[in-house]
Order: sequence, then structure tokens, then C-alpha cells
Amino acid sequence: MDRRTFLLLTGAGSTALLGSPRHVTTPPHERRAGRLRFELDEGRRWSLWYLGDGSPVPLILNATLGAWIADQFLTLGDLEYSAVGSRRPPGGDAVVVRGRAGGTYLEAELLAGPPAVAPLATVSLSVYPDRDLPSVKGVRFFQAPAAEIMPGVGELVALVNGSHSSAGVRLMALPPRPRDGSPEIASHGALGLVREARSLALAFDSDDPGEGKVNLSTEGLDALSAWAPARPLRPDGDTSRLRLCYQPDGDGVEALRALFVPTSQVDRERLAATPAPAGWSSGRDLRASLTEADVINHTDFCAEQFDPRFLQLIELGEGYQRAAGDWDTNDRFSHGHRWLTDQIHSRRFQAGLWLAPFGVSEQCGIPAAHPDWLVRNPESHAPAVLETREDWGGRVYALDAAHPAARQWLFDLAHRVVGEWGYNYIRLDRLRWASLGGAHYGGLTPAEACRLGLGALRDGAGSNAFLLGGDAPLQHSVGFVNGMRIGPDRDGGWSGIQAPARAAALRSFYHRSVWLNDPDTLTVGPPLSLAEAQVWTSIVAVSGDITVLSDDLLKLDPERLALLARALPVAPSTGRPIGAARDEPEVAARPASIWIAEGTPRWWTVVLANWEDEAMPQSVSLAALGLAGARFNAYDVWRAAPLPDLTRALTAQLDPHSCITVGIRPAAARPQIIGTTRHVVQGAVDVVDETWDAVTRTLRARATNLDRRAYAVTIAVPKGMRPGTWKADVPCSVRRLESGHAVLEWAAGAGGNGGDVGWEIRFRRVGAPGKD
Repeated sequence: MDRRTFLLLTGAGSTALLGSPRHVTTPPHERRAGRLRFELDEGRRWSLWYLGDGSPVPLILNATLGAWIADQFLTLGDLEYSAVGSRRPPGGDAVVVRGRAGGTYLEAELLAGPPAVAPLATVSLSVYPDRDLPSVKGVRFFQAPAAEIMPGVGELVALVNGSHSSAGVRLMALPPRPRDGSPEIASHGALGLVREARSLALAFDSDDPGEGKVNLSTEGLDALSAWAPARPLRPDGDTSRLRLCYQPDGDGVEALRALFVPTSQVDRERLAATPAPAGWSSGRDLRASLTEADVINHTDFCAEQFDPRFLQLIELGEGYQRAAGDWDTNDRFSHGHRWLTDQIHSRRFQAGLWLAPFGVSEQCGIPAAHPDWLVRNPESHAPAVLETREDWGGRVYALDAAHPAARQWLFDLAHRVVGEWGYNYIRLDRLRWASLGGAHYGGLTPAEACRLGLGALRDGAGSNAFLLGGDAPLQHSVGFVNGMRIGPDRDGGWSGIQAPARAAALRSFYHRSVWLNDPDTLTVGPPLSLAEAQVWTSIVAVSGDITVLSDDLLKLDPERLALLARALPVAPSTGRPIGAARDEPEVAARPASIWIAEGTPRWWTVVLANWEDEAMPQSVSLAALGLAGARFNAYDVWRAAPLPDLTRALTAQLDPHSCITVGIRPAAARPQIIGTTRHVVQGAVDVVDETWDAVTRTLRARATNLDRRAYAVTIAVPKGMRPGTWKADVPCSVRRLESGHAVLEWAAGAGGNGGDVGWEIRFRRVGAPGKD
């Protein structure tokens, strides 16, 4: 992550094992450091090896590095007057190759980072002009059969990243099975590979002149940066980079997560502490009939039901606009933007707005007035029509952000949305439209034009506005947005939440590394059953992603509203799927079935989900979860009830379309809290200052961030002890369960709204009633 991304994320306002436990992941604290090493052969082909405790492990063999210059593909082996050397930059070792070919100079650097549990490497190729500025079509980093990538007997499985954020992500076996008429398969921006529980992650830099992708075919893998169409070389040269990360024990998601971790410890710590927004959006469900009164009514309802410290945002979604390109309000919003944001702010919320900034329709007048601003069709060179929608103003075209005047228009739009209209948060949709078409103004590539447009929006909105990207080219959005929708749109019902749930797992490596992930809206109303709504709520809450509600809240019953309250505020922890990219592709077409989050040190929340249409058991070993210890206390979050202690695995028989969400803590020889009813992620929000006084046998703690709901704390009590006397800042009751657990309970309204309650309970030994 570059410094700009870090400032954006910190400076704004306020799996599945899927029944396949055959491999046990080594817990992170037991993994040992290794290092990567590059080798060049006589033909200047490169190979990458992993050096760990045993024999060297081959990762990529006999790879050819080169660039398409004009009509020639020139490799390092084609260089004239070339030289090979080495250097030791801070934190690594590099092999450097320089030489001349085809009227250009090529310089390759193969950099292996320092020893690490998940060591890193970078392959860079820089192209510099000689006397002329030849056209460059792109860079190839390697082309290899699947058998030469982490060679072994097991199947090579790829985590394939779609061409943009809404295109989704999936797993597939390599080489792919040939299918008649199937389109070319490519992973865009990033790729995760797994073989025999070994994983290799690849990613392309965000400022690359081209589109980084790995083409996957029966012939193998082809990793390249495609500068489509070709463009003249810059006078000061161009560089493309491929970054790699290897994990000897893990899956493709874990390797990608390690690859995207910011290099600075300060950046990592501050990024981890950045609060993820939560709010309500009018969204897709209300857009056809959305009115100003609907937004005000929901704002008032949110102010009544939720603490604005925990649900901070009210977002005006699609349906308010006059037309694409004319983002002022239509007749259903007669008071205009500024009046609406003033109303939202007066109720102590931030205001958000949905935009598709690169789309301009006939009705807005820009296509007729400024045809030179539009992206052209590569074949006909006429302005490319993206969609034809009456509610968007007829035919819709894309702005070419490489054009200086179009870029100024984007800057002015973002500046007006924040400065004049008063919005704090902008949802930028259809961002992939900026990278469509052939050559852009000035001969720039689509990738370069896209980044220029995003830069104009970012600068116009200012550093204090929160920008959320959507339907975006992921590689080239890095550094410009604070958050990103990382999957396809959620549709109604059980099947509709599965694609967002799958993306939330397989793209979890982006979260708190380059931006904050948005898995799509948290909806809990019909047609979802209550059990299905608990599944989606559990995953959204445990992921720690941006949480935006979009139900018609006025129609939800109290039981459904209570689910939403259990996901707020967004937990500061970052959840992760388990084994999300290790399973058979046929099985892993379903969403991740196992998630884990650490709400506070050594207090975990685990979700086991059943996505099937029939009841089935789910099980995960504690070792696979990375939990080391002899015995663990367990608590059923949705039933608010203790479970038998865990020793080796968490196992449950689950109904169709349901989950079990379990709080887990290492068992102790003293009483300790094992669960509360405040939040899905146990220990993340409401428990602080938990202490045990061994002399007086007193457990003390403070409950924070309470709302108006009833509240209960469940305590594991060792044999030989029972609850005795207790006291609290607000009166409560204590009862003892047959299992021996103690439960402290406060009535509804006891904690006010966001209040804190201190409490303590003294335990006595069995056989000495009434005595300490």
C-alpha cells in the first residue's frame, strides 16, 4: 500500500473447509521463516525457488521475461551488449539484467525479499527509449505449463479474480477443462494458486501502464501486462511489475493477504484501527419509487432505533437523479440536495450519495455538447453506447477521463457533491466504464485514463470525504478509494446472498490492506428466513467489512431489527475465512462455510454455515482454526447459551440454510466471561477491564456501548464455585444454569443508549454457603 492509500483510509471522517479436514494448517505461531531465490539460466530465463528447512522447492521454472516492442516480442535472451549483476537493496537481494534490443533498452530486476513466514519477491521490467519512441503492447512475465508451477502430484487450483469488482471471483482447477465456445479465462489484477496446501500469490502494481492479468488455458499460465491498445513509450521509460508471495502451508487467500499487507508497521497498525462505516442506504430495493419523504422517514427511524455513533451514515441511492450526467435531484426530491443533507446532519448522521460519474446520457446534454469527451468504440471510432435506459436519460456514454476538459468536469462534480451539496460519503458506481474502449485521448491506455479520472474525483472530493468504489477495475482503483464493493450485487432471497458471501471470503485479502471491503448490503427481511438472515448477519459481522443496511426498516419486525443491532458497530477485528481457496473447485462454488474473528486477544468468534438444501454436519478442528490449547469454553451466540467445552474440534449438525456462531475462549481455572448478547463478535465491542481478584474471588468488568435492548453476560464457572453476591452500576439479576454457568441480566433500557455499566460478582466455594 502506498502512502496515499494509507492517508485516505486513516484520514477520512469520522470457508471453508466444507467438510474437508484432510489437511491441518500449521498454526501461524508455529510457522518458520524461509526465503525466495531467483536463478537465471544461459538463455536468461528465470526460475524462482523457496529455501526453507528442507530441500529447495521449485515454484516457477524456466520463465521468459520480455516485452512486445512494435511487432516484436523481445526477451532478456535477445539483448545486445547486455550485463548481469546483483545488488543488495534494503531488505533483499536482487539480480539485475540490462541490455539493448529493438531500438530500446530493457532493464529487469528480480528482487527476493528477506526471510519471512510468507516471503515476497518482485519481477520488474523497465523499457527505455533509444532514439525513437516505439509502440509498446505490453510485458510478459512468464508463460509456463501448470505442471511447472509449484510442481507436485496434487491438482493446481487457482483463485481467479474477475475483470472488475462486480465480476466476482471463483476457484478452478488447472489446466482448465476445455469447453466448446468458452471465452478466454483470465485472472485480473491478482491470482492465488494452491497445490498440496502450498500457495503462491501473484499481483500486479496499481500504476502499471497496462492491465495485469494471468491468462489460464489448457496450455498453461501466461502472466502479462497488456497495454491494450499499444501506445508510444514514454520519453523517460515505463515499468511493469509482478509481485509474488509464497506460503509453504496455507491457501491462496492467505498468500494474497500476506502479499497485500502494507510494508510499514505504522501503516499496518493505523490501518487496522480505521473504523469501517456503517449506515443505511435507500439502495436498489426502493429506487423505483424512492421519494424525499422515504429518506427522511428512514433517517428518523434510524435515529430512534440506533445510536448514531454506531450507525453513522444515511445514503441516498440510485433513483434521485434527473439523468446520468445530471446528478441534481428530480421532482421526487423537490427540496434539492442541500436541504436533504442538512436534514440528515441535523439528526447527527453523515450523508452519502450514489453516483455513476463516468456515465453521461443524452438527456444531460454532454454527449451533444462535447463529443470529444467520450470514449470511442475501437472498431467504428464512434462514441461507445454503454446502456440505453429511460430512467438514466436514454443512451448512456462513457467519459474519457484522459481528456483534460472531461477530467476537470469530474473534479468539479466531486467538489460540488461535497462542498455545495454537503455529502460526506460518495458511492462511485460503474467505475469500469472509465477503462473501456480503445486508445484514449493523447494515446493513453484505458488503465491510465481510468486512474486519471479516479484521481480527479479524489482531488475534487478532498481527503475528508469517504469514497467507495463499485463495479470497478480493482488493480487500478488502489490509492484512490477508501472502500470497495468487492462482489456482485445482492439479489433477494437465499440464492441472492451467496455470490456476495463468496466474494467476501475470496477477496478478503483486500480488506484493511488497500481499502475497506464492502460485501454489499446487510439485509435481513423476507424473502430470507430468520435462520438465513442469521447466516448473512454472522458473515458480515465477523468479516469486519463496511456494513450498510438497505431493508425497508419500517416494515421489519422487532426480531429482524434485533439482528441488525447485533452487527453494529462494525467490529474493529478483521475476520478471515478458513481454507477458502483450498477445496475442490466443484465444492468451493458454494460460499465459505467457516469464518473466524478475534474480537479481543484470545477470544474468537467462529461461524459454521450450511449452504445446502438439506441438513448436514459441519466440523472444523481447533488446529485448523489456529487455536492451540487443551480445552476451550464455548458459547452459542444466537441462542445466548453456553455449549460444552471444546477439546479438539467444533462440530454441529446444522439445518438447511443455517449456521452456528460460537464464541470461544481458552478455559481457565477461574470464572471468566464467555459470551454476551450485545454483538455477534464476542469481546469486540462491549467487554473491557475484565479482572479476577483471586483473594476475594471476585470477577469484575465493565460493559460498554450498550443500547436500549436487554443485555446478558454468561460466565463459565469452574467446578467447586458458585455465584455469591454481586453489584452493578445499574441493577441486574444473577441466575445459575444447570451447567454451572452464571448469567448476569439487565432489563431493556438499563444501559441507556451507548452507556457503560460496571459490575462485579463474588464467588463462593461449594459447601460453604453464604461464606467467602
